[in-house]
Amino acid sequence: MDDILAVENLSLSFGGLQALDGVSFSAPRGLVTAIIGPNGAGKTSAINCMSGVYRPQGGRVMLDGRQASGAPQHVLARRGLTRTFQNLQVFANLSVLENVMVGLHAVTKSGFLGAMFRLPGHRAEERAIRERALEMLDFIGLAELSGQPAGQLSYGDRKRVELARALVGRPKLVLLDEPVAGLNPAETEEMGSILLKVRGTGVSLLLVEHDMALVMRVSDKVVVLHFGRKIAEGTPHEIQNHPEVIATYLGGREEPINGVAEAAHA
Repeated sequence: MDDILAVENLSLSFGGLQALDGVSFSAPRGLVTAIIGPNGAGKTSAINCMSGVYRPQGGRVMLDGRQASGAPQHVLARRGLTRTFQNLQVFANLSVLENVMVGLHAVTKSGFLGAMFRLPGHRAEERAIRERALEMLDFIGLAELSGQPAGQLSYGDRKRVELARALVGRPKLVLLDEPVAGLNPAETEEMGSILLKVRGTGVSLLLVEHDMALVMRVSDKVVVLHFGRKIAEGTPHEIQNHPEVIATYLGGREEPINGVAEAAHA
């Protein structure tokens, strides 16, 4: 299977704390990969290493066959990797449309002089950016709110704005850090449908998530971390029946993880 991302023997420590200890896994192109694990398992540390926030002490991250470890975030964005954050990163005083347009900043070509003198090339690019942002807002169902200040939106809608900003530049891979954290059941269901819709466009997704029902519903592959180490990797069905995963989550009780056997087959 063709992989968009390969993590090889990734190691990261903070002082005496080993956040990641030789973690290796891959994310298939065009599919949804989930990273799960208890609090402190190393999930966010892993996604921060992939996105250039942290520089790992050992191992490497390969994006589309090229090394990505240590590359600046704006360079990774140009190479097709974007992300969302566990804590919302929305500009409250900008409009919804302007928030999404920001996601195209890394791929613009017009320079300082073009912007200063409003040259034809700059104006054409600005129109294209606006049209693309509106197209993405329509895709996720927020086009009618494009002119509103983002700070006036509900928490769930702000989550969708952040996702639209990550998608607007036509990335190859989007990293999602807890995309449904803080959402109510209806919003979570809607976000799951949007993620499957994104998957249908061919964009690869890698998400860190605690909501097991969502993970089993949208994921093609699941990676399980525990105390900075990978303990399992496989399909949702394989993971929810994996003895070590069951022991980690349920203390060894032989029952589906969080009662989501049905969700895996929905």
